[in-house]
Amino acid sequence: MFHASEVFEFARAIEENGRAFYQAMGTNARQPELRQLFARLSQEEEQHILDFTRLAARATPYDPPESYPGEYAEYMQALVDNSVFPRELDPETLAQQITTDQEAINLAIQFEKDSLLFFNGLKNLVSVTETAMIEELLRQERRHLCELHSVLQKK
Repeated sequence: MFHASEVFEFARAIEENGRAFYQAMGTNARQPELRQLFARLSQEEEQHILDFTRLAARATPYDPPESYPGEYAEYMQALVDNSVFPRELDPETLAQQITTDQEAINLAIQFEKDSLLFFNGLKNLVSVTETAMIEELLRQERRHLCELHSVLQKK
């Protein structure tokens, strides 16, 4: 049995890294509108952390269809390990290495894309009632991506 609650812990860690990154970028951004955007994104990541905490508490063991035992767990682990924020990378240290607002936006876009890919995989691990919550999180992450892309296009 695969324990979806473990994956929700990964999801929480991704969001915690995103929150820390956006907080650091908000502090370091040169343009006031970018500081505001990063501050708001940080707050929204905080809400996502709470959402995943609730989902983890309700999650039940699940046996996803696999072509070999452990396939889905390996897939989700690979997504986590190859994300913008691997476990060994401190998002605040990364934010300090960024020298331009454009660099920050590009990294934020990559973070949102990685999140979308991971959260889309989560949909296969939850009940139909929990899928709606994952869909809402995906909608919010897509909005983040669109906002960041829009800011990048204005540069």
